[in-house]
Amino acid sequence: MRVIAITGGIASGKSAVTNQIRMAGYPVVDADLVSRQVVEPGTHTLEEIKETFGEDIIKNGVLDRKRLGQKAFGSQALLKRLTEITAPEIRSAIQDQLSFYKIKGKSLVFCAIPLFFEQHYEDTGWFDQVVVIATNERTQLDRLMARDHLDEWEAQSRIKSQLPLNVKEDKADVVIENNGTAEELQEKVAAYLKEVEEG
Repeated sequence: MRVIAITGGIASGKSAVTNQIRMAGYPVVDADLVSRQVVEPGTHTLEEIKETFGEDIIKNGVLDRKRLGQKAFGSQALLKRLTEITAPEIRSAIQDQLSFYKIKGKSLVFCAIPLFFEQHYEDTGWFDQVVVIATNERTQLDRLMARDHLDEWEAQSRIKSQLPLNVKEDKADVVIENNGTAEELQEKVAAYLKEVEEG
């Protein structure tokens, strides 16, 4: 089974790419989705987060992700602690899903992991190729502010919490540029999938 990782910076267009890959019929393991599942009500992960960040990050029994984000991204130490709580759970769940697809006899699986390099997934040996979705800094900032309704300072602090995109590009096997329209990105992804199928 070939496993291809999709990563990039925050608001670089990873979701658009993985949605298109999913629509094309390929299995996609989505770390963002997994990260929500590991903090669902009743999980020990959520309890640990509550102990660390306080009761006010729980709203109607559910994690208030916006409130948690404000706290975590405001402090390097808190962001590090949040990662220590959630990262092992996310990694374990991703491994489970990959094992499931292997048992099902899938020949090709995509895995969307935003913090691929930050969490050192390249050292796991699970992946045959790493694709980085890249965009320029201004586009990334504008998209993030619009998407998450953040001011420029909040958006910058979230971008700075990740490795710079140019570092990710240097480590990638394939780079898909996303500075243009949604249609242009779709064309690039379609061409890339054709290459993967032929390869």
